[in-house]
Amino acid sequence: MFAKDRIYRELNQAINMSPSELGAWLRTDIAPLAVANYKDSPSLEQSKKLLKLLLKPFAEISAADCQFIQVMLQRLRYLKRCSNRDPQLQLDWENSLRNLGYDIRKENQNTVGASSYFKPATRAGRHQNRH
Repeated sequence: MFAKDRIYRELNQAINMSPSELGAWLRTDIAPLAVANYKDSPSLEQSKKLLKLLLKPFAEISAADCQFIQVMLQRLRYLKRCSNRDPQLQLDWENSLRNLGYDIRKENQNTVGASSYFKPATRAGRHQNRH
């Protein structure tokens, strides 16, 4: 079997949106536009499956789920490397990353993946992120 612990940990380290943020994003009218406008964007079905896996209890993650997660991690890494400098495609590139649970605009906010969503932020921690 795959190293389920490693794959699941890699997924949570690679994304910076919580499951609730990803779910809210996928319900917007913009998420499907990224699929239509950007050739390397994951399908909406893939994004929704990824969300279901993020919400699934760890003990219930199967070998097939691990394979799917690996494919989505490869897609996410590829998209991160292929930063699009074409102004007309930049927003679609960013939205494609969001469809995989990664918000490029949160990069400078010191987030460490979806698991950080469940840790309460301290008042001092919020002030530190503003600088």
